Amino acid sequence: MKAIPLFIILFLCLSCVSQEQKDKEQIKETVTKYWKAVKGNNLPFYNSLVYKSEDYPGVTGSELFFLTKHYKEINSKENFLENIKIKDTVDVDPSVKMKYVQYIYKNPNDTNKLKKPLIITLMFYKPIGLDKIYYPVILQNHIGWGK
Repeated sequence: MKAIPLFIILFLCLSCVSQEQKDKEQIKETVTKYWKAVKGNNLPFYNSLVYKSEDYPGVTGSELFFLTKHYKEINSKENFLENIKIKDTVDVDPSVKMKYVQYIYKNPNDTNKLKKPLIITLMFYKPIGLDKIYYPVILQNHIGWGK
């Protein structure tokens, strides 16, 4: 009789670990598709990966343009597909749990270190699906970065 609750607890723990692993795999798959869209300069495919991208056509188009233009340079240092590190975070409301993948690229041509590093952040929110990037604004510090 005492073994049944133990088996239930063990099963629940294994289910949680299994679901968390599935979530990570889904995020990695989405990130891989994202970089494929960037490399191929494929705006429809890129937009299909961003939640409500139709509401932000200027944002997604300009960010794709920037990333495609600098893809080879940045990827040669970062190797996007081999550096998918998923981290936990919260939204403005601490009860809203999210996950993200972030790349920070320091421009090696900035010998004076006057420019901030380029930050690329892909946010994921499980209720909308881990096959979508939650925030359309992915780039930080990119204005004037490539000059």
